[in-house]
Amino acid sequence: MKKVSSIIAAVALMIGAACTTVSAAAPKKNAPKMKDWTVAVFLNADNNLDPFGVEDQEEMARIGSNENLNIVTLIDRECGPAQINYIEKNKIRKIKDMGELDMGDYKELVKFCKFIKENYPAKHYSIGLWNHGSGWKAKTDKNVVRGISYDDSSNNHITTNELTTATKLCAEALGQKLDIINMDACLMGMVEVAHAIKDNCCYFVGSEEVEPGKGAPYDDVLRGVTAGISPRDFANHWINAFAKSYQNGSQGRDDSTQSAIDLSKIDALDDALNGFAKAVMSGKYAGKIQQAVGKTTKYEYPENIDLMHFIKNFKALCTGDSSIITACDKVMAAAKAAVVNSKTTSYSGNDQRLKNSTGLAIYLPQRFGMESKYLELGFSKATMWDDMILSLRTQRACSDTVASAKKGDFKGIKSAISEAKKNPRSQYARALVRELNTAAYVEKSIPAKDQAEFDRLFNNLKSALQAR
Repeated sequence: MKKVSSIIAAVALMIGAACTTVSAAAPKKNAPKMKDWTVAVFLNADNNLDPFGVEDQEEMARIGSNENLNIVTLIDRECGPAQINYIEKNKIRKIKDMGELDMGDYKELVKFCKFIKENYPAKHYSIGLWNHGSGWKAKTDKNVVRGISYDDSSNNHITTNELTTATKLCAEALGQKLDIINMDACLMGMVEVAHAIKDNCCYFVGSEEVEPGKGAPYDDVLRGVTAGISPRDFANHWINAFAKSYQNGSQGRDDSTQSAIDLSKIDALDDALNGFAKAVMSGKYAGKIQQAVGKTTKYEYPENIDLMHFIKNFKALCTGDSSIITACDKVMAAAKAAVVNSKTTSYSGNDQRLKNSTGLAIYLPQRFGMESKYLELGFSKATMWDDMILSLRTQRACSDTVASAKKGDFKGIKSAISEAKKNPRSQYARALVRELNTAAYVEKSIPAKDQAEFDRLFNNLKSALQAR
C-alpha cells in the first residue's frame, strides 16, 4: 500500500479538483501513428489514494504526449466512474467513458492493453499498475491480502499468481512482451513477483519498501523519454529520477526504495536459489539462518527481507563451509546480474534503515513460520525455496525439543508423539527421533534422574512412527 500519512492534507488541497470533469473528445478516425513509446498507466484510484491519482495525472501533463511518446491512463476514481484519458501538454483529454470498473479484476488490465494497441501503437510499451500493493503477505491464513490493484468498490484485487496470467494476455494483446512493467505501489519489489511476470515482460520497476504517498514523479520520469531510448535505459533513468525526486527534489524528502530488474535474468536467479536451498537443506543451518535474518534489512512486513543483504550476512557466518560459500556466491552473482539499478532515499538524511537495500526482497520469516498459501505461488512451485523454509522449521523445532529434553522437559516429545500417531509419516517426528537418539545415547546428555521417563517416551515415539 502507498504510505498515506499526508493524505488528509492532500484531500483538503485537492478536493475541488478531485471530482471535476475534464474535457472530452472522440478518438480520431485516422489510422493511429506508430510512436517510439506508449506509457500507459492502469490507475486504480478507487480507494483512499484518489487525490494522488489526480496529482499524478497533472504531473504527466507537465510533459505531455509528443511525436515520440503517447501517455495514456485508465483511471477509476473514488468519487466517480472510470475513464480513459490521453495526456497532452498541460491538458488531460478524456477519450472514453468506461463506467464503473472493477480494477481489481486483471481482465480489465488486459482490455486496457488491447485498447492501447489499437489506438496508441508503439515500438515500446511501459505499462504501469498504480495502487496499493503488498507483494506477498497474509494478515492470517484465512484473510489473504497479497497482490496489487485493490478496488474498494469491489473489494477485489489482482493476486500475485494472477499477474502471470494478466501479463501473458497483455503481451499477446500488444503483440510483444511488455518492455517495462512498473508497479507504482508498495512492497512489490520481490523475487516472487519478478518470477510471476518474468516470461511476459522485459524490465520490472518497483519498490521493496512502502512507497511514499506521492508515488512515482511522473514529470521527472517522462522527461527522460527521448527519441530512441532503449527499454533498459528508460528503466535505469526511472530509478534515478525517482530517487532524485525524494532527496530534496520535486517530491520533497522521504524514505524510499526503487529498483529496475532485468527479468531475463530471473531464471538464472531461480536456479541459484535452488542450489542455495539444496546446500542449506544438506546440513544444520537453522540457527545461522535465523542469525542472518536478524541482521538483514526488513520492510513493512518483516518477513520481506532484502535478498542480497541476507546472503551477505549468512555467508559471513559460514566461513570455511565451501558448499555454502559457493551457493551464496552464485546467488549473489545472479541477483546482481538481475538488478539493473537500485537506489534508496531517507527522510532524515541520517536514517540508515534502508541503506542495505539492494533491489530485490524475498520472503523468509525469521522463525520459519511459513504461511500455507505461500505454497500456492508460482515461485514456490518452481523452486525449492519453500522446501527450504519447511526444512528449516523442522530443524528449529527439533533443536528446541532436544534442548528442552536435555533439561528434563519432555513436553515437546509428547507433542511429537501425538503428531506421529496422527501422521506416521511426519517428517518432523522422524527427524526428531534421529536428534533425540544422538542426544540421549551418543552424547548421553539427558539428566540421569529423567532417563527412564525419556526412554519410555522415546520408545512410544518410535512405535507411533512404525504404525500403519
